[in-house]
Amino acid sequence: MSTLNPILIVDVNVLIHIEKAGLLKELVNDKNIRIVDLVFCEEYEYKKNLASKSVEKIKQIELNEDQVFEAHKLFEESPRNSIFDYYCYVAARDNNYSLLTGDWKLKKKIKDIPVHGAVWYVQRLKEKGIIDNKKLKEVYKIWLNDPRVYIDETLLKNLLNEIEKELVKE
Repeated sequence: MSTLNPILIVDVNVLIHIEKAGLLKELVNDKNIRIVDLVFCEEYEYKKNLASKSVEKIKQIELNEDQVFEAHKLFEESPRNSIFDYYCYVAARDNNYSLLTGDWKLKKKIKDIPVHGAVWYVQRLKEKGIIDNKKLKEVYKIWLNDPRVYIDETLLKNLLNEIEKELVKE
């Protein structure tokens, strides 16, 4: 499976959301998914945040010295986002990638490249025929009923209502 454009995972939250939805295999098998090695080390290896070792299969990219320096400069100017957010931003911008994150602060800050979340990603899976409406409804319900999933409840309820209407039509 491949999405339209290369996508760089910013944080472990989006991986956790996808894993809770039972779609981590699809994300790992997406040949356009990348993660910055420094982020992978901090968010996955060091913290051991995920139960699944399959994320180790996601292609890691490295930053050069200039990119690391620029990320640190951006962090000093605006420390509301983490240094890891800026590593990902610089890597995505320089490689023409989109960002995939659960961090609303980063989504508000970044204006020059596409920034998406887990909802967007699972909707792409449906559009590509990898999952169907029933699975999408299940995903929304899982996220809605899990207090550790940080996706807007109103958004999820609205999406659930929409998908239920589509299922009635089928």
